[in-house]
Amino acid sequence: MKNYFIFIFLLLAFNVNAQEYRWTGNSNNNDFFDELNWVEFISNNIPAENSINPGQPIGFSLYLTCEIIADGEIILNENGKIIITDGELNSEKISGFGEIILNNSAYLNLTDIYPIFEGISVNFNSNESWIRFYNLDPSSAFYYYHDNIFYNDQQLSYPENIRFDNYYNEGSIVRINSDEFSNLTVFSENSLSGESANISNNTVFEGESIPNNLNDDISSFKLNKGYMATFAENEDGTGKSKVFISSENDIIINILPEYLNNKISFIRVIPWNWVTKKGTAGDTESMNNNWFYKWSNNGSSDMSREYAPMAWGKGAADDLNDIEIIKQKYKSTHLLAFNEPDNCNDQSGQYGNMCVVDTSLVYYKNLLKTGLRMVSPATRQGEVFSWLNEFNYKAENQEIRIDVIAVHWYDWTSNPENSPNANPQDIYNRFVNYLENVYNLYGLPIWITEFNANRYRNEWVHRQFLQLALPYLEETEYIERYSFFPPVTDQADFFDENNNYTQIGEFYSNFNSTKSMAENEYASPSNLNSNDYEFTQTECNPNNAFLSNHEIESQKEITIYPNPSNDYVFIEFDQEITDLKILNIEGRIIKKLRPVEYINVSFLNKGIYFLKVNDHFIKFIKK
Repeated sequence: MKNYFIFIFLLLAFNVNAQEYRWTGNSNNNDFFDELNWVEFISNNIPAENSINPGQPIGFSLYLTCEIIADGEIILNENGKIIITDGELNSEKISGFGEIILNNSAYLNLTDIYPIFEGISVNFNSNESWIRFYNLDPSSAFYYYHDNIFYNDQQLSYPENIRFDNYYNEGSIVRINSDEFSNLTVFSENSLSGESANISNNTVFEGESIPNNLNDDISSFKLNKGYMATFAENEDGTGKSKVFISSENDIIINILPEYLNNKISFIRVIPWNWVTKKGTAGDTESMNNNWFYKWSNNGSSDMSREYAPMAWGKGAADDLNDIEIIKQKYKSTHLLAFNEPDNCNDQSGQYGNMCVVDTSLVYYKNLLKTGLRMVSPATRQGEVFSWLNEFNYKAENQEIRIDVIAVHWYDWTSNPENSPNANPQDIYNRFVNYLENVYNLYGLPIWITEFNANRYRNEWVHRQFLQLALPYLEETEYIERYSFFPPVTDQADFFDENNNYTQIGEFYSNFNSTKSMAENEYASPSNLNSNDYEFTQTECNPNNAFLSNHEIESQKEITIYPNPSNDYVFIEFDQEITDLKILNIEGRIIKKLRPVEYINVSFLNKGIYFLKVNDHFIKFIKK
């Protein structure tokens, strides 16, 4: 009798520990805490009432897909697991002592200022995933969590194989960092069909280096969210080209337009960065900005700020070494072209005949080899309507892409030398009129990389002008980024001689900046083409997720028996078996096998597994 009760106890203990539920969404809502949205893998029973509640420990495994909202704190005990595949979990925070596993296309978004308890571990099984902290900056995220985050159970090291990046002003995003991974898949036929190739991050692929012989043979693609991809017709990045940015959503293009369809010979994919509009001209810290530049290509990004390199003049654009320096910049997504090349007597225009448009265009063309989003040369205030207009006209004719227009503005047309106390409202009105005229001429996003009320104006005028200008810049959609440049006369510096904020510095630092790019997915317009793309939206179906239905689809073509099994599983398949693996229910490879028609599973523990046969998955149970 004693042995009988021990047996019953062990059986019950096994059943409790083996509880594994998958998301169904049967309640027609996305409520994580609604038990009716979950079913047990084997029995299809729903969890017990009140077993998945806010603030109550969860001691079993939950397999999640689609977008789900947990309105409250999730607590996992030592047996609790959340496994996300092709899904997104939005919650306040997760505490306890359990584990979170991020498989393919798995996204975890948390809003609390202390979003993950130190007893929780997070394991990335895929590079197509992230953790987003809405209210925890990247430095704090690194400090608190770098020891709790793993990739395939291996410890990660920043920045070698993990990124802690800013998410606008207050937040951060954590994701795997490796040039070996791919976040872009290209296809030879429409609708993501035909031959395919995975394009690795950061590397420039040109001509025959595009995998699987897909040079000039790409018709559709899928770009994972959080990445930017540049496509071009010619191997040097010129010709018909386009930059796609998948900020918050995957981008699926089922058919490329005629000017790119089966004509792509240049591809580069890089991680996207989430920055606000406000930046600094120069590496000035403590301004609560997410980006900066410094008139050179020798700066570096940090966790909280993206560095935008500049090819200041001919010397930064005339050989492949210059291009490699820019390509290797960690976290840089944009490239600023020359600084006032229109000026034959000063700045970059005084060297190498750069003030001649044709000369500048030759060196600008080299910069497209970086695969970055291109910002035009920044001319003096009035030359944006003449020198730059000629530059843009010739660039269009030679199919040389410009994505963004850069401008400098100092109100030089208002006789500033003789109006130190000019009316700030009048200065602001001229500023707005100037930007509107620039946009009407080019129809492209604008970066204002240098601006102030003019060096001859006093501090009060600068301060009042800024108080008028910054709200306008934030609310104007085509203004993508701006950086106030304190005049050299020290009339409007950010800091005083004791390195304390001035009134202008305090205002600029405290001013709350908004997203530089509001779109969730974006086909960047350029001087060569417009934002003329329709993105394919996909509806999530829990039955299409890896853990719930790949095996159902595969069962139409593959039969395995017996299932469940104690020892051997036999495979009936009408194709040659070339790839055979056993995976656990979390998607991890347990064992690679020789391509045979039966396998020994006696070494496995009791539970649910997947058998991968070539490209098919089928679920089986080890008794």
